[in-house]
Parts: sequence; structure tokens; C-alpha cells
Amino acid sequence: MMQRPRLNSLSTHSTSRLGCRLLCPAIALAACVLWTPAAQAQSEKLLSQLNAPWVRLTDAAKSSTRLFTTYIDMTSPPMEVGEDFNQTTIYPGMEGWSDVRDWALANAIMGKTLIELENCQVLGVPYGTEGVDARFVERGLVAVIAPGGDLTKVEFPYFRALESISAYVTADMYRLCEDGAFDDAFKVGLAHLRVLRQACDAQMFDEKVAAMTLLADAMSVHRDVLYTYRDKFSLEVLKQLSMKQYPYLKATDDQRLKRIAMPEGDLWLAMELLESVFDDNGQVNESVFGTTFSGMQAREAPLTGFGAVKRWERVAGVHGSLEASRVKLNAVYDDWWRRWRMREYDPLMALPTEFSVLNPVKYAGVAFSARDIDQLFGLRRRLVAEFCGLVVGCGLVAYRDQYSDWPNAIKMAYSEIFPKRFDFDPYDREYGAFRYEYLGSRTRGIETATERVEASGCLLYAVNDDNVSNNAARHAEGGNLGDFVLWPPIRSLMREQAQ
Repeated sequence: MMQRPRLNSLSTHSTSRLGCRLLCPAIALAACVLWTPAAQAQSEKLLSQLNAPWVRLTDAAKSSTRLFTTYIDMTSPPMEVGEDFNQTTIYPGMEGWSDVRDWALANAIMGKTLIELENCQVLGVPYGTEGVDARFVERGLVAVIAPGGDLTKVEFPYFRALESISAYVTADMYRLCEDGAFDDAFKVGLAHLRVLRQACDAQMFDEKVAAMTLLADAMSVHRDVLYTYRDKFSLEVLKQLSMKQYPYLKATDDQRLKRIAMPEGDLWLAMELLESVFDDNGQVNESVFGTTFSGMQAREAPLTGFGAVKRWERVAGVHGSLEASRVKLNAVYDDWWRRWRMREYDPLMALPTEFSVLNPVKYAGVAFSARDIDQLFGLRRRLVAEFCGLVVGCGLVAYRDQYSDWPNAIKMAYSEIFPKRFDFDPYDREYGAFRYEYLGSRTRGIETATERVEASGCLLYAVNDDNVSNNAARHAEGGNLGDFVLWPPIRSLMREQAQ
């Protein structure tokens, strides 16, 4: 089996911020509102490790500084960006659309900036606040590691800016399409996808979850736009998108997005946290151990905090040594690293993970310091489905434009309309194609979590995490029950049928 490059974490400090386990970007963004700049006691070695990949790149290869400079000059959106107003809830006909449209028009400079930055290698937000533009620190356009010296926390308030920029892009794409400027709309939209793809190469788990979710949502927005204006695009624009633009968001990617790296920064963070609770002889400092991990536990599950310090101090008395803990922590990340590079349904993926078999007492500190990245595997499957579904969906619209009907079989659109390799279902245990059905004059009812919609023309869907098809009778977006319907876009059908 392939070997993971060994990190220097065994001989140097690194950290983990379990106390800030953000389960979704919405939580991260909500936390950003409360973030205020503060004096930071940050580990120079840790920050040096985290920033090393960015330091090796030229400023021209990183997009964050120029992106945030433009963002600072943007006017405030007509509504607060959040659950009810974000890139997936914006469309012509929504309440307040005229204000949203005007906001997009007034901030067209952001679209130009995105286009200028689309070929950068990484977003490259620096870790820590040392040397960062004071305007960025004041506005929370930063990635803060161990704020105030607390090794159990990290903060990524800059994702609030990416959420606002994403809302702007959706509004501007719809604005431009309403004006018939379809080519301009997709220039902005494609540049946005590419910048979000850059953000997916960040080093920390929470950053990667937030970036991958934003990118998946942005791809779903593109499907909405393609469906909404399916009768108005030129064949030239559609074929350019399906053959030459969408398939190459990043030159090194394929349809499986295997080049998205596993987050390594959390290992360094976890190592520093572990080392902080041991003394110079490699023995557990029971007092520090109890205070540190009880505090993390109380933040994650407040009702379990009573008496936690004493319980953690008792655990400290039987905890493994620092060297043994280092070995275990590296083994956990070695295991994740190997699995991240395997095919989704390789038989080895069914084996217990190193994380799942940790002794919950002897290595309790390791279990609380490490990040269980299983969530990322599911998120990557959803992102791949969105990515491939976008390419194929665009190809379907192009085929209909060229032949005045949807294809009877999906293979009829291969090669000429879209690359065959993107007809790929990441949930299929046999690594097969999406399910496709030509409906002709028939309609099909699809149950969603909130309502029933009627689909016509054709259906494109993935089997989802249960690996069992229900013939698109029920839709679930990257979930366990029901199929993942990619075309027609469910959100578009809801809006269309609500009118």
C-alpha cells in the first residue's frame, strides 16, 4: 500500500482546534459575525508549517489579497447573507429581486476581479495575523490559529466574505442572463467556480468543508441557470461550456476531483495541542490535561461539563506517553491519507479506521485532538456528483438545442456534446454512469423533503449514499435515502411550479 510522506510533526509542535468543530459553513459564517481582532499568542513554528505552501508561491499565484481588496469596497447586500439569503436562494422573481439586481450591478467590479483571478493556483489566505493588512484583520478577512493562545480553537471569519461574494455572483449571473448577456454571465460564473476550487486546497478541515460546500452549491446554481434559460442559449455557448469550460475548472483535476488534498494542517495543530498537555519528560501534566480537554468537551456538549475536569484528570493518570500518543496520532492521519487516495468502494475502505479503534481511555487526548474527516468523504462524493452533473446537464441542454429534443439515451450525447468520462456516478459501487431516463411527453413525480414536484423531458440522477436506486421517486441531495436528482434541477422545479 502507498506510503504517506512523513511530516515533521514528531519533532515539532502543532495543534488542533477541536473546540471549534464546525459542522457546516453556515455555523462557520455565523461564528464570523462574532469575531473581533485580538492580540494573538501564536506558535511561530506552527504558522510557518501552515504557511509553507503559500510562501513558495508568487503573489501572482495567490488570489486572496486581490479578492479581499475588492471585497472591502463592495456595498452591503440588500439583505444579510445567511440562511434565507445566499447563493442558492437568489433568483429573478424572488421578493426584493430589483434591489438584489441593483446591488449586483453596483458591484460589477467584483466580477472583473474574479475573472482576473480565475487562473491563480490557490486562494492562499495566510494563517495567523502577523504581517496581514490591517484592513483585512479589522474586517475578519483572516485565518486565525489559536486565538489568544488557546490551542483548542481556530477561526476562519474570511468565509463570510466568500459567502457574500457567492451571493453576488448568483445575482449577477441572473442579472446578465435577464439582459441576454449569457456569455458575460458565464464568464463571471466560471471564474467564481475556479476561485472556489482554489479555496478547496486550504490546509484545515473546517476551511475545506466550507469551501467544498460553497463550490458544490455554486455548481447547483449553474444548473439552475442552465435550466431557467434553456430555450435562450446559443448552441455555441452551450458546447463551449460543456466541452471546454466546465471540464477544466482546474487543469490537474479529473471527473473524480482526486487532486483535492486531504487537510494536513489539522495534524500539526493536533500535535501541538497534545504536546502542550505533557511535561518536559513526556509525562501527562494532569492539571493542564484536565483543564484543556474538559474545556473542549464543555464547548461541544455543555451538559457533560459538570465534573469533567476531575474525570479528565483521572484519565490523565492512565493515558499513554507523549511518544506513544505521537505515534497514534500519526497512524490516524496515515490511515486517512491512504483512504483519501483509494477508490470510494475499495474493499479496504470497509475496514475499521485507525481513528475508530483508538483506545478511548489510553488515547483519549489523541481522540479529542484529531479530526475525524469521514465527513469529507461524503462531501467529496456530493461535490463530484455536482461537478459531473453540471457537465452532463449542460450537455443535455446543448443536445436539445441542436436536435430539438432530449436524447433517447445519454450515450447519444457523448463526445460531440460533452466528454463521456463525466457521465460518472460517484455513489455507484461499480463506478458506473448516472441513471438517465427519457420521459418524452410523460411527467414524473419526485418527492423531496418538503414537497412533491413534477419533472418532464428527461431525468438524470445518482443513486446516493445508500447505493440503491429508487428510480428518482424521492430526491435527497447528497444524503442516504433517495436518489440525487441532478436534472432537471429540483430547486428550479420548485420555483417554477410555485408560480
